[in-house]
Amino acid sequence: MARIAVLGAGGVGSAAARFLAREGHAVTVVEQFVPDHDRGSSYGTSRIIRKTYADGLYTALMGAAYPLWDELEREAGEPLFLRTGGLFFGPSEHPEMAAIRKALGDHRVPFEELDPAACARRFPEFRLLPGESAVFEPEAGFLRASACVRANLRLAEAHGAQVRAGARVVSIEPRADSVALVLEGGEVLGFDRLIVSAGPWTARLLSRFVSLPFTVTRQVYCHFESVAPLAGFGVGRFPVWIDFATNFYGFPHDGEAPGVKVAWHEPGAPTEPERVDRSIHEEDREPLRRACAAHLPGLSPRVVLEKVCLYTMTPDHDFVVTSLPGEPRVTVLGGLSGHGFKFTVLLGRIAAWMATDQRVPWDVSRWSLVRQA
Repeated sequence: MARIAVLGAGGVGSAAARFLAREGHAVTVVEQFVPDHDRGSSYGTSRIIRKTYADGLYTALMGAAYPLWDELEREAGEPLFLRTGGLFFGPSEHPEMAAIRKALGDHRVPFEELDPAACARRFPEFRLLPGESAVFEPEAGFLRASACVRANLRLAEAHGAQVRAGARVVSIEPRADSVALVLEGGEVLGFDRLIVSAGPWTARLLSRFVSLPFTVTRQVYCHFESVAPLAGFGVGRFPVWIDFATNFYGFPHDGEAPGVKVAWHEPGAPTEPERVDRSIHEEDREPLRRACAAHLPGLSPRVVLEKVCLYTMTPDHDFVVTSLPGEPRVTVLGGLSGHGFKFTVLLGRIAAWMATDQRVPWDVSRWSLVRQA
């Protein structure tokens, strides 16, 4: 069995560690902060999970991801995936809506069509505007992101993995007999294989080997106070939702954080992970308030929780999953943000296969670096 390091203990890294440790490999997870920290992209109480995509590749791969999430939930013995249903909407003639219907139909994903009146009957707290229509996917919902990360790490450790928290890597050094990680302070760790899944820090860690096409951006989400009875926004009565015309999206009241979460899938200002402005300003809140006013009249403009997180994205919004050019012992995963967390268990499975020279049973060549050449 191999000595394998996983650099980054977020969604992908924690999942890869669990799979590899379960298979008997000597796994060390190297994390510069504490596990489940809030400085990257895998922290928080909720991430949307859905098969509703305009791109059939992602719809198909989510069909493979769902059973892996169910398996994690069973192994962890705690609720991680809450199936609330998902409401995905936009102007009735919007091209994204036609593409969504085709992808769902092609991959035999159950869905319903809702017009504004049907939506109001099903979800009284949600309002479609005149001329809008929705697709409702009953199997959609949200993942408890932080709990998923913690569960993966807990199970990985139960299978013998070690987690090195507070260990900052300053250099990756491929050598003849190993891949070495040089830590701040001078300690050197040697491994047979390395998986790099360090979110917004990935490009810098690998900059001496490859120029990764990643842009890190500052993103804000807010939880709004309810003026209608909060129960109407609760799990079981309210869906996750995405406006495909404007890229606003939101969640039910999740029972763990106050208020109702609303966010905007619109890349914010480019930044660096150590220099990001983590203060939140009125100009961050106002677009979210407008989205609430349009579609969620039962929410108050008052923000009861707010947070800055980071996206790490490629120009085409596809992932990067590849071996490091010229160094097949190093597997790289990144550029996931905006829609990546729901795939992290599948990407961890793929990373574990790649790190141990096993065949990946899906064609993920779109995620190579060749497209960036």
